[in-house]
Amino acid sequence: MDMPTLSKNLRFDLRDLPRFPSLTPELLRLAYQEMLIARCHVERVVQECAKGTIKFAIWGSGEELHGAAEAIAYAEVVNPEAFGICAHYRSAGLLAMWSRLRGYQDFHLDHMRQQLCKATDPWTGGRLMTAHFNDLRFNTLPVQSALGMQFGKAVGYAQGLRRKGHDDGLVVAVVGDGTTAESDMHEGMTGASILRLPVLLTITDNNVAISVRPEDGRGIRSFEHYAAAFGFAYFECDGNDFLGCYETARAAAEYCKEQQAPALMWVKNLSRLNNHSSAADFTFEFDSYDPLIDFGEALVQAGVLAPHEILRRNAITEGKDYFRRHDWGTLAKAADDYVVETMAICATEPEPTYESVLSDIRAPFPAVEEAPPENRPTAISINGAIRSALQAILKANPMSWVYGQDVGKKGGVMVATKGLYERFPDQVRDAPINEPLILGTAFGFALHKGATAIPEIQFSDYSLNTLHWLVLLGNQRWQSAGTVDVNVILRLPVEPLHGGSVYHSMCMEGFYASIPGITIVAPTTSRDMYGLLRSAAEYPGPVLVFESKGLYRMTLGDAFPGEPTDPKEIAALKRSIGFGGHIPDLPDDFRVPLGKAALRRPGKDITVVTWGRCTLFCGEAVQKLAAEGVDVELIDLRTIVPYDSEAVLASVRKTGRLLVVHEDRVFASLGREIQGAVQEAMAGENVITRVLGQDPSPGIPSPIEIEEQIVVSPEKVHAAVLEVMSIRRVAPARPAADSAAPARPARGGADVFARPQILWTPSRNSVT
Repeated sequence: MDMPTLSKNLRFDLRDLPRFPSLTPELLRLAYQEMLIARCHVERVVQECAKGTIKFAIWGSGEELHGAAEAIAYAEVVNPEAFGICAHYRSAGLLAMWSRLRGYQDFHLDHMRQQLCKATDPWTGGRLMTAHFNDLRFNTLPVQSALGMQFGKAVGYAQGLRRKGHDDGLVVAVVGDGTTAESDMHEGMTGASILRLPVLLTITDNNVAISVRPEDGRGIRSFEHYAAAFGFAYFECDGNDFLGCYETARAAAEYCKEQQAPALMWVKNLSRLNNHSSAADFTFEFDSYDPLIDFGEALVQAGVLAPHEILRRNAITEGKDYFRRHDWGTLAKAADDYVVETMAICATEPEPTYESVLSDIRAPFPAVEEAPPENRPTAISINGAIRSALQAILKANPMSWVYGQDVGKKGGVMVATKGLYERFPDQVRDAPINEPLILGTAFGFALHKGATAIPEIQFSDYSLNTLHWLVLLGNQRWQSAGTVDVNVILRLPVEPLHGGSVYHSMCMEGFYASIPGITIVAPTTSRDMYGLLRSAAEYPGPVLVFESKGLYRMTLGDAFPGEPTDPKEIAALKRSIGFGGHIPDLPDDFRVPLGKAALRRPGKDITVVTWGRCTLFCGEAVQKLAAEGVDVELIDLRTIVPYDSEAVLASVRKTGRLLVVHEDRVFASLGREIQGAVQEAMAGENVITRVLGQDPSPGIPSPIEIEEQIVVSPEKVHAAVLEVMSIRRVAPARPAADSAAPARPARGGADVFARPQILWTPSRNSVT
């Protein structure tokens, strides 16, 4: 291409365009059109915000140019089948150009649908505010509101690409300069470095985070040195230089793709032309540098466009109207006309209904037929059942991944993953001591269709710093209007055990049960542990598995089909699992349904509802109470969120009395929720209820003898049942309604839990 003589002094021109033959006039024209549409989208929305017709908007005006340049670079380098973009709210310019190049013609229309909260919004169904981009068809991973989490997602998604066998994968994570102060930054850098993944972290730097300047908001003094410290390659460019952004992004993408290694790209000197969002003074910054104006002039100088086609700033210097203070060339006018048309289309489209936003909370649970009881005790310990379930999941699904502290060579501090690393070295990986990284990468990995991520947090207490991720996991299906599911099975050792004190003895249901969309299971028996894990891997959504620390090495509940019956074989099997780390082969088709309780003992006088280790305490108390003439119906919930409310209500309607027993403190607990739901459902029926939990100490003290006084025990359960029984009911309970489903059949009976048991302690091995 012959370059004309440069006649206007521009900050960045296109004199080096001949060096880049792939940047044809047609492609440059398309890029400029996309930049104009992205800009007009913002400025038309700004007008509506000023009128009060749009309640909130957020934007990236000033970043259209570098985004389009990067999109072109990526389109020339990446394999679209092995690529992902984890964007942020200022990434519309990048995503618009990338989408256009990928053949997605309605990006701007769909963006406007989301901005105007329309039910036709394909990304979120009109449920979320603008800039929550989400279209896995075109490599756009779902955007979340919380800053920085896209980096952890990118790491996990890149791990998934590698697991799929791609040796040419690349994931781009985009963050703003303010986000570099988030802990997510360190987590993502650590994960990409340790796993050596092809992640390109792009820092878009406009030198301000809402109102905070770098001197107050940025601790990283040199992005180049920061990148080097983690083994990242380093690239930088001026975000207003189209050719510089294109060349740098292409070089960075080629490095990540060819080396299968991470890189950091600093896009600096960006302008923020409409402030942070509509929550601030969003008047256009006419005194700031606008790269879109210079780029149009540069295209004219390069002979790509004619002067009458481009957007130009005019001589008007008064007023805040963006459209009045610019001269609109034919391309600019066409871009604005298109944006106005998108608004007109959206105006005719429906908004979400009240009923619609109550949907997509959880995917349907898998339909499961539970095997009948064997009516003999199992020889399989809880951790043996976990090992067997994980082995089956890893074997059945190559896109499954176990990730956590010490889960590999050590086999877990609870010995629940022992032997898996040796069998599945590419699917079992030790993680650094960084719980948000563990869960964040699991989330990203699970964004791949059909993938199952199985992270472990060594002690559930240390999962508290993952709350952001747990909320996002629970809400992902809902906020994507049912288009994105993440099958993450988070294993969490819970509950007090032998002087664990604070941070090794917490119960987590009080913290996590209220997170919408999360399913929580708390198995008590080996059959339930194995069967629920297998069902969880076939369910598309997130599942938290609460594993009672005191039960890991215990053999609890009914036997699996096919277990040995010879006493010598049983003893040998127990020893091999308990001391040799043996992974038992359990029936591959054995499942336990999610959301269904188990009836451990039928009764007529009082209903006791429990889960986890407390099932043992209740079983022991129930036997004593039976000898005293109190007939207790014992229900083990198994799935505690959502719990089997039909089974609970059917039982309480029969007995008229309810005691909920759990390890957690009672205040604001799941037990209180169950109690309250029963009282509401049986209003006027004079049901007597109580909740029993650990005493209200802020934490479990280290001295074991004091711990034993604080936590739930068979004696406390016995006393609580007698207390509820002592309260006279004014009127008898009505007969059980036919519409209420009964609890599941007993699995081995309460006598299985009444037998003397030895609780596992870290200081010794024990097998019963």
